[in-house]
Amino acid sequence: MKNMQKIKLPITDNIATEQVNEFRKFITSPAIIQLSIGVIVGGSLTDLIKSVISFASNLFYYLSLLLFSKNHSAKINLVLDPLRSVFENFLTLCTIAACVFFFVKLVNKFLIKEASETLGYNAQLEETKKLIKTQHETNELLKKSVNLQEKLLNQTEEKKD
Repeated sequence: MKNMQKIKLPITDNIATEQVNEFRKFITSPAIIQLSIGVIVGGSLTDLIKSVISFASNLFYYLSLLLFSKNHSAKINLVLDPLRSVFENFLTLCTIAACVFFFVKLVNKFLIKEASETLGYNAQLEETKKLIKTQHETNELLKKSVNLQEKLLNQTEEKKD
């Protein structure tokens, strides 16, 4: 027992920091956030579509009873209940979408360290903006250069005369 050596693994803050950084990059990766948004909002949208179909079906049934049945027992609740469900599911979808939107804004503000990690970051758009800015600066420099050349030409012409 005395001959057994204890193995010591140096635990430093770097290992924990690396793990936290990797987790942060994982949780804030655009692919993960987009998948989460798709699943969350998609589930609510599915419920909304189902309730709209139920409302349309019940409305059709109610109207068919009114039009084609002399002794119908159709009640307006047959239409109003699915309509209430449509309204509830619409509000649920809007609320969930708003919560997801503000959650993504919160993640982008506090967990993202680089602009390229933000959801919705478009590298091509950013490069295009930089190119446009550079082109504008180049155009301004060319205008100044042309003006200076014209002044020099005018001065040399004045000296000749």
